[in-house]
Formats: sequence, C-alpha cells, structure tokens
Amino acid sequence: LFCVFCIPAETVTCFYSKECVLPCQSSYHDVIHWHNGPWIAHSFYNGADQLAHQNASYKGRTALFTDQISTGNISLILRGVRIEDSGKYKCYSSISSHSNEAFVNVNVKAPIQSVDIKFTDKTITCSTNKIYPKQTISWNIDGSPKEEIFEDSQRLFSLKSSLPIQPDQKNLSYICYFRSGDGQVTYRASLMQDKTEINSGETATIRCPDSQGETGHFNLILTFDDSSEVLSYNGQTSLPINKKWKDADVKLTPEGKITLHNLDSAKHAGIYTCERKTAQSRQIMRTSVHINSDVNIIAIIVGIVCVAVLVIITAVICIKYKVCKGGKGHKVGQNGQVAEMEDLNNENQL
Repeated sequence: LFCVFCIPAETVTCFYSKECVLPCQSSYHDVIHWHNGPWIAHSFYNGADQLAHQNASYKGRTALFTDQISTGNISLILRGVRIEDSGKYKCYSSISSHSNEAFVNVNVKAPIQSVDIKFTDKTITCSTNKIYPKQTISWNIDGSPKEEIFEDSQRLFSLKSSLPIQPDQKNLSYICYFRSGDGQVTYRASLMQDKTEINSGETATIRCPDSQGETGHFNLILTFDDSSEVLSYNGQTSLPINKKWKDADVKLTPEGKITLHNLDSAKHAGIYTCERKTAQSRQIMRTSVHINSDVNIIAIIVGIVCVAVLVIITAVICIKYKVCKGGKGHKVGQNGQVAEMEDLNNENQL
C-alpha cells in the first residue's frame, strides 16, 4: 500500500543510563510495533501494551504515551539507556486496511562527566571513566605518554594517560585534551602549581584559573589540603562573597580574585586548590602557602637588636681605649700611672 503518512528517518542521540524518546507520529494506531533489528522492543494492540514477545533486554524499560496515542503520538519511551540500545529502530503502525512505517536511528553516548588530573612521583596523569564511544588523550607538552584503555561489561571505556616529567617541570601548566573520533576536543583538563610566602597576620592572594576563552556557567571551589572547603561559587551567587573560615576572612571579588586575611601559620599554612569547572573543562591551580610565624619574626627582630647592641658596644670600646684605627691605647695601672699599651690591632690582643 502507498504510505502517505510516512515520516522521514530521524537520528536521535540517547545518553547512557538516561531516558530517551524515539519520535514517531501516525494516524494508524490500532496496532503498534517498535523493532530494533529483529528484536521487538514494544508492542501495543487491542487497546493495551502486549509484551509477551518483547525482547528480554527491553523488559521494564519501554512505554508509550498511552494518553496521546489517539492523537497520533506513538513515540517510544526508552528508560535506562544501554550501549546496546543503539541501532535502527522501525516504528510500525496499522489499522485494518492501511499501515505506516518510520525509522529512527539511535546513537548512544556516555559523555565525560569528570576528569582526574594529578601529579605522581615522576609523571602527571589524566584519566576518566565510564565513557562511550572511546576517545583519545593528547597533551600540550611534548613527550611519550603511556596510554591505558579498559572496557567494562557495560561496554563503557576508562582512559588513562601518564606523561613522564622532570622535577623542575612541575611549575609548568599541563593540559590534557580528550578528542572524539573526528578529532574534536570534547573535554579539557589543566593543572598548575604555584607558591607564596607571607608573614603571620598578612593577606594571601590565591590564584584561580581564568576562563581560557570559555563562556557560560561555571563552578568555582577553593579547598585546603584537599579536604576542607574554604569557599565555593556556583555561577549564580552574587559577588563579592565574604565569609569566615578557621578565624580567617575570605573574599572572592567580582574579578575572580580570592584573598585570605589574618592568616596564622598553625592553622592556615598548606596547599590551597582552586578549581574551575564547566561542562567541558576542569582547571586546577594548586598554591602552596608558607606563613612565617610570630616566633620566627621575633627571632629575626632579636637578632637584629643583638647585632645593633654589639656594634654599639664595639664603638664604645673603640672610643674609650682609642684603638679603633690601629693607634696605641693606654690604660691606668694599679699605681695610678698610665701604662702604654701596644698597638692592639697589630698584636690581636683586644
């Protein structure tokens, strides 16, 4: 029969573990069958779902918009999407004298949710897991990275790239890129280290990654020694942000600068990690903050005072005994007579 209601084939991208709708419209809806190749994904006739012949892999995961069938919406709802759900689906519908077929191409993806980038003893590693399809990793620094690829039972991939580095290269900015099969960058992660030194009670400025040309929503979080959250920003909070943390005053300015006031060496010295994250990137700046304690400052002051006192005493002796410039000094003996002293500088007796 000539099909006047056929819908051109569509391509739908479904995301792993999520719900996906495969669209189909038809004026014939007494009998509805959804097929993926030879397998029946869902059937509906006699006014109800008919799942006796449904393939076992679709059990409990499919449904129709039953309240919209009479208006021509016979789209398939597919829940808990799996990698093997990809394929070319046929939407068949009929009445007693006419039928309709439409096709939907389904691509399944598991995009990158997060990337871990960190230093080890002699390498920097970049890794992610549970993605599909497989991607490649490249670096902004020349080298010979070691690649590791694993595929699990759900057909999801885990990727890891380890780049050898020298100890003096740890202050460079390292960037790893994840690329799809067509070479497009799908995700970018970066790591850089910094250090600063202040005196107790002074203000420290913590550097955070900049936008690198990205626009749109981002999250910013500052942590201390990889555990304690100092400050966070979700892109919607009004700026500036001021808060107390461990008796220190923390401020995030509209320009993205973070300052910490009234720091104490016992509580606040350590590693501060500022992380900027978007849907396609993760940027990390780790800053080592060293705080000179009051004891150290006092010791320095005492040392300076001691040197000053020693200089004064030396000057007084020089003036009293007149031996500062190599001349002869004199001293008064017990009998009250003045005895001439030898040149003390030459004899090294002073």
